[in-house]
Amino acid sequence: MSADPVDPTDADDREPAEQPVPMGRRRKRLRWLILALLTFQLVVPLTYYLRDDPYDERFAWRMFSAIRLHACQPIASETTTEGERPVDLPRVIHQAWINTMARNREDVIRAFLAKRCEEEGVETATLTNRCRTPARTMLAPQIYRRDCSTGEEELPEELIIEED
Repeated sequence: MSADPVDPTDADDREPAEQPVPMGRRRKRLRWLILALLTFQLVVPLTYYLRDDPYDERFAWRMFSAIRLHACQPIASETTTEGERPVDLPRVIHQAWINTMARNREDVIRAFLAKRCEEEGVETATLTNRCRTPARTMLAPQIYRRDCSTGEEELPEELIIEED
C-alpha cells in the first residue's frame, strides 16, 4: 500500500524553512550570552589602543613593533637616611618581572617602586631604564621615582619609542 499523498490545499503555502521559528527563553539567553562574549573579546583589546602607555604591547602585532626591539637595562636604587644604595634586582624580584620592567611597563615599575617603599628606612625608590635601539643608538634614560613618605611619583616626561 502506498501512503496517501498530502493535499497541498490543506498545508500552508510557505515552505517549512520560510516559516518563523518561535524563540524560546533559552535560545534568547544563549544569543545574548554569545553577543556579550563577542563584545568582550572586541572591547578588551581595543582598550590597549586607548591607553597612554606605548610600551604596553599585549595586543600589538609584535612583528611590526619597533618598541619590542629596544634593549633596556633596568637599574634600581633607593635613598635611605644613610644615603643612596643600589638594589640588586635579581635578589629582590623574579627575573620575569625584571624583563617586564626592562620593557618600560609603567604599571609594573610603579608597583615595584611602591613595594620598595615598604622596606624599612627607604625614603625614595628609583628605577632607571637605559635603552638602546637596534641601531645601537642610546636613548635618553627613562627615570621612574617614588617618594616613599608622600607616595608622589615622578615618571618620565616622554617615553621614547622610536629612533629619530
